[in-house]
Amino acid sequence: MRRTACGVVVCCFSFAGSVIAQQPDAYAHNNTFTVFAEYSNTSSHIVAGEARQRKLADLGFAYTRRVVGFWGSELGYHIELRPVMFESDPLQMGQFSYSVPTVPPQIYNDTENVVPVGPCVPSSGTNMLPSPGEPTIMETYNIKCGRQWTFGEGFSPFGFKYSTRTRHKVQPYLLGTLGYMYTSRPVPVANAESLNFLIDVGVGIEVFRSKTRSIALECRVHHFSNRYTAEANPGADNVMYGVAYSFGR
Repeated sequence: MRRTACGVVVCCFSFAGSVIAQQPDAYAHNNTFTVFAEYSNTSSHIVAGEARQRKLADLGFAYTRRVVGFWGSELGYHIELRPVMFESDPLQMGQFSYSVPTVPPQIYNDTENVVPVGPCVPSSGTNMLPSPGEPTIMETYNIKCGRQWTFGEGFSPFGFKYSTRTRHKVQPYLLGTLGYMYTSRPVPVANAESLNFLIDVGVGIEVFRSKTRSIALECRVHHFSNRYTAEANPGADNVMYGVAYSFGR
C-alpha cells in the first residue's frame, strides 16, 4: 500500500515537473512582431523638456528578438518604427491695432502668429506706446490660442524589453528605446530643428489570448530634443499611453 502511494506521489511530482519545464516555453517566442498606437494630450517638465502643451500621436511597428530567459523572465532586443507621427504645438494668434493721434487719426492693423515655448494664454487689452518727440501711439491687442499640427516619422533602432512572469498569460514588462524623429518643419518651436533625438522608457502589461497572440496596454515617459543642433532646444516631455497587438513565433 505504501509502495503504491509512493508511486502515485512520484508520478504526480514527475508530471508536475514536466508541466513546469514546459511552461516557460508556452508564451516565449524568439521573434515577436507588434503593431501599436500611442497618444499624449499634453507635455510638462518631467525629465528635461521645457515646451508645454505639446500633443503627440503615432502609429508604429516593433520587433523584439529574445536574447535570454532567466528566473521566469526574459530580456529581448527591441526596435521600433513609427511611419506615422503627429506633433501638435500651441499657436498664439495675435491681432494688433495701432492708432496714431494725427489729423486725421491713422490706424494700422497687424497680425502675428507665434509658437510659444510655454502655454498659450488668451488675452486682450490696450497699451500706450510713448516715443520721445513723437505722438503717443495707442495699441489694442487680442490674443487667441489655436494649434499647429506637424507630420513626422521616427525610428528607434536601440531598445530593450524585459518581461516578467513569462509562465503566465498576464505578463508585466519594462521597455525603453533610443532613436530619432523627423518632422516636416521644426518642432517644438520655429527656431528649433526638424530632426530630434528621442528616448522613452515605460511599463506595460501584456495579456496573451493564445500562445502566439497577445494584447498590451502601456505607459511611457517620452522625451525629444535636438541636443542644441539649432538655435533653440526647449525639448518636450510627454506621458504616452498606448495599446499594442503582438504575435510571435
